[in-house]
Amino acid sequence: MAYYGWYKPTAPKKVDSGIKTQSKRGAFAKQWWGKEWISRLERFNDSARLGRGRAYARKGQVTGLDVTSKGVSAKVQGSRVRPYNVSIRLTPYSNEEWRRFVGVLGDNPLLVARMLAGEMPEEIERLCSKAGIALFPNSFRDMEASCSCPDYAIPCKHLAAVFYLLAEAFDRDPFLLFTLRGIEKDALFKALDGNHTDEPERQTGKKKKPVEPLPVDADVFWSSPDGAALPALHYQQPSASAILVRRLGAIPFWRSGRNFLDEMETTCKAASASMVDMRQQQEQASG
Repeated sequence: MAYYGWYKPTAPKKVDSGIKTQSKRGAFAKQWWGKEWISRLERFNDSARLGRGRAYARKGQVTGLDVTSKGVSAKVQGSRVRPYNVSIRLTPYSNEEWRRFVGVLGDNPLLVARMLAGEMPEEIERLCSKAGIALFPNSFRDMEASCSCPDYAIPCKHLAAVFYLLAEAFDRDPFLLFTLRGIEKDALFKALDGNHTDEPERQTGKKKKPVEPLPVDADVFWSSPDGAALPALHYQQPSASAILVRRLGAIPFWRSGRNFLDEMETTCKAASASMVDMRQQQEQASG
């Protein structure tokens, strides 16, 4: 029996291949920028709905999640047959804010280097604030958020689940914060490389350096399986594994209980050792 202003709680339908958070308990984010994102969310929202959102995120009720410069689109499985559609869009930077932002980074190349390494220096928030640029939303007026569920609240538990997943995504790739402000990473670095502060759509016009030719003819190289085409090429097992993988970062919304980067490091170590062994066997056979 239902009463006015009260409804019987319903359990969400089980999802077999949903996107689960890496956090099983406690805080969702590990880095300060991910924690700040969660802090902003929890500062002006219904704690009960946030609690249900946390449970949804950990159970893997989010079945699809896409982050682009146009915003976040997601699907969250609730108690009904079809998942609910969730969308989140932060207020994009204006052209003037874009110019100021490029100026801030252009004056602080070390900050850019640290961001490329997967870190968001706390100093950047202070510099952005000083330049009048909002890094995090101050309220829901700074964003457009919607869910197709019948709950009137913003955020509902489905929106909250997506917010918590985003916190872990920001931990892995702080550039996603700027993506949600309408800034593509490639456009940002073109602007920094061209030393100008025009809007993202503009090209730098800077002439690229000519590409140096290969020291060996490509046909000769690929037809020489024993490596004779490059006799001076030095080989050795790398001192650090999965350098390129760690440079690119973890796959967003990795659907596994295992850590992606740790798994790739183990794989790269095994591949490197196998290649060294193979080379040594070839040298012994030819000697």
